Amino acid sequence: MPTRLEFSTPEGRMSLSVADAQFMAYDAGELAVKSMREFVQRLRAMGIGQLAETYARLLAQNKVSIMELREVREDAEALLASKEEGETIVNVITPRLDALRETIARTQAEMRESVERLAALSAACEHALHQIPGYRPPAR
Repeated sequence: MPTRLEFSTPEGRMSLSVADAQFMAYDAGELAVKSMREFVQRLRAMGIGQLAETYARLLAQNKVSIMELREVREDAEALLASKEEGETIVNVITPRLDALRETIARTQAEMRESVERLAALSAACEHALHQIPGYRPPAR
């Protein structure tokens, strides 16, 4: 069996070890869920760290947006509890919500693109592995 595979991906031509191609084809998603730090390090070692870093950045932005939404909700509840005028809510809370909506929509679109790129790379790795005569995927 060859030790390196050279093949086309949506990211361009790649040369990966069989072990790295197997990792991308079968294990990368699971590692990303378990440890983003290890996922990023592994992809950096493979020479495709930018993909993982983008995914990690977008995931972090999602978490920040969730925290900000909670803060806005708490602020709105505090304003309502103190019987502040509706104008205060319109002037303070609404602009924050509008900005968060834009951030969340942009982040979600970029996240979808990032996941699609990672999935396409995974599929290309699996396809390349199956071009090896007699190749069998690792048992799960």
